[in-house]
Amino acid sequence: MKQSSGKLVLLFLALLAVSQATPLSEDNEFSFGWPGSLSDNTDYYVSSKEVSWFEANYYCYSQGWELVAPENFNLLTLFKGFRELYDVKDTSYWSAGNRLSGSNWVWGIGGEKFSTSNWDTNEPNGNDSDKCLLIGKTVASLWSDEDCAAKYKFICQKKVAKVAETTKKCKHSIF
Repeated sequence: MKQSSGKLVLLFLALLAVSQATPLSEDNEFSFGWPGSLSDNTDYYVSSKEVSWFEANYYCYSQGWELVAPENFNLLTLFKGFRELYDVKDTSYWSAGNRLSGSNWVWGIGGEKFSTSNWDTNEPNGNDSDKCLLIGKTVASLWSDEDCAAKYKFICQKKVAKVAETTKKCKHSIF
């Protein structure tokens, strides 16, 4: 009896260990742990690879997300909180902002027009080839314009409608 109960305990422990194992991420090239994992983080994906704005935009789109677009006060506040909480700073990141189809800044491809005073020092710098928007290195998330072919890391977010739902829920939460 003691021998069979010992085997049952070992079997139980083995099953417990297997159930706690987590599979490897399919996207090892881009992820670097919790803040960068699309499956674990419900709001943002932070790349570890530097790519052009076009590559960043396509990658987010191919995953069902979009380049980060803090297009209003609520979304910018949520984004700043994410950067501070998970120490996502000291690097500039591509955002969805661009002026590829003219002189007006828009979010994403064919998105909403916007204007901003959230520019970093000496930005915009007046260079006409700088048509894509970078989010600055600090949690303040000041913006700068840059050539879209330049290589930077990027941040994807849930589609804005999903993020907006999250911000509505936050109003009723004590956290």
